Amino acid sequence: LESSLLTQPWASVRFGESTFLAKVFFRDTGYILLISDLSSVWYESADAEAVGQRSKELNKRLTVHVSSFLNHLRNLMCPLLAGQLGATTAFSCHRSASGLRLHVKSELSGLPFYWDFHCCPAPLEMVSK
Repeated sequence: LESSLLTQPWASVRFGESTFLAKVFFRDTGYILLISDLSSVWYESADAEAVGQRSKELNKRLTVHVSSFLNHLRNLMCPLLAGQLGATTAFSCHRSASGLRLHVKSELSGLPFYWDFHCCPAPLEMVSK
């Protein structure tokens, strides 16, 4: 996943008053997200098992396959990175000493859909690539 992320372009995104650069790469088996405010860089890499566990915690009423969650996340993130925020999707960002959390609120199959990207500081090796 990490090598595939390197080929993705950076995109400028705003969450509230904060502007970030971000890139993301999805597969049916997981994703990797890299986000920066130009003074810090955070990332999250999640495999299918982690996505399945978090989806059960955040979306108790939804029972869909992990690949469907990943596809839905892809369909939410790609327009955001292209500067086209969907009318039914809300993003918020919270920084802390331990990292950055990107919260997504949307709908999936007519039910509320929630997701949290739990980003930690990116290793220097990843940032330098």
